[in-house]
Amino acid sequence: MGWGAPGVARGTHRASRGTASGTLGWTVIDSAVTNTLVNNARLAQVQAVSGLLFSLFALVHLTNTALAVIGADLYDRFQMAARSVYQSPVLEVALIATLVVHIVSGVLRMRSRRRSKAKPPLRLRLHRYAAYYLAIFIFGHIGATRLPALLADAPPFFGGVSFSMHFAPWWFYPYYGLLGIAGLYHAFYGIPVALAALGVRAPRFIRRGLGFWVPVTAGAGVIIAALLAFGGFLYEIDDPFDNDFARAYEAATAYFTGDES
Repeated sequence: MGWGAPGVARGTHRASRGTASGTLGWTVIDSAVTNTLVNNARLAQVQAVSGLLFSLFALVHLTNTALAVIGADLYDRFQMAARSVYQSPVLEVALIATLVVHIVSGVLRMRSRRRSKAKPPLRLRLHRYAAYYLAIFIFGHIGATRLPALLADAPPFFGGVSFSMHFAPWWFYPYYGLLGIAGLYHAFYGIPVALAALGVRAPRFIRRGLGFWVPVTAGAGVIIAALLAFGGFLYEIDDPFDNDFARAYEAATAYFTGDES
């Protein structure tokens, strides 16, 4: 007994130290998890605000596209009126900054969930696929439409889009189709999610079921019809190669290829 007591005391001391170390370890882990959750929530709010702001422009842009189904003149008049607002220098820079913030915050959130093995539902997967496509092509799209306007005073308007469809139909029909449908889906799914991140619950009927799929499917159909309008399949259009945008593009192509004959 005399020899056992110190051993018991030493064992008890080691156990208490182990318990203290374990408690400290769990405290550190809990703190890290809490900080991660807080940071993710803040990042989600940043992404939500930037997404909602940019979605205003996206919806105007999609509305402009839909008007092509009715006629080229209406499309051009709407675009001219909209451009006078969103292409003012301050607002245009703000739109680009908002887009960059939205993409960066999305990438950071994607990195934070890369270890998750849970398979998200179909609608969320489609939302993310749309985001990937948009992130890859959006800045090229902005450059292709804005540079001719800035450098040669040749905004695309209906004739410019029509030119691209006739110049390289094998590329621009699927490219524009996917760009429009991806933008539509990403906005329609993302707006209720963004509102929820900010504490605003959207009506249930637009978040799931027919209330979601019917307008998205109808919108996709309108986008496809608009592409047919640009291609001259719905009504007669002007020569797609006879407009300022087409001439600016052909001049730039000739300059960079060295074929200026």
